[in-house]
Amino acid sequence: MKLPNTPFFSVFKPGYLAFVAFGLFLDLLTKYIIITKMYAHESIPVLGDFFRLSLTFNTGFVFGLFQDNALPSLFATGFAIIFLIFYRWQNSDLGNVWGWNFVMAGAFGNFIDKFFVKIPGTGFRFGFTPDKPGIEYIGVVDFLDFEWPDFLLFDRWPAFNVADSCVSIGIVILLFTMDWKELDKK
Repeated sequence: MKLPNTPFFSVFKPGYLAFVAFGLFLDLLTKYIIITKMYAHESIPVLGDFFRLSLTFNTGFVFGLFQDNALPSLFATGFAIIFLIFYRWQNSDLGNVWGWNFVMAGAFGNFIDKFFVKIPGTGFRFGFTPDKPGIEYIGVVDFLDFEWPDFLLFDRWPAFNVADSCVSIGIVILLFTMDWKELDKK
């Protein structure tokens, strides 16, 4: 694999890396607070039934699809991060930089979360296998739970977290700022 000619830190400037680090910190902090304050599958109404804090664990992929695939999900996320770094480095003029920063913050947040066993009401520990199933959990912590019209695919929107929000915001920014004609020329 050939590295891009553009210097790494001219694309991934320190301020951008600091933003990614802040997004990662905010994601992991909110997950830690939820893990220590709630029990597994507990729901706390915030705005009635429309918005709840609900502690769930996603051991699958996007939208909770293919549950109980924690290890393949870990490898897929790691591969996606490496791909995104090199793609962004190679195509530094493609899309708004803040879109990329949001996507990277979210990707790193969920990736790091997959390295820990969660112990609701207590905290977490490094590992990939719960010693006490039903008391300890693996997977990404999701807790933002919104009602969704039940005629649109889901009864409720799948619970998500700050990292998921960052990825979604970043993708929307990139979709609106990418010059798709330029992409076709490459």
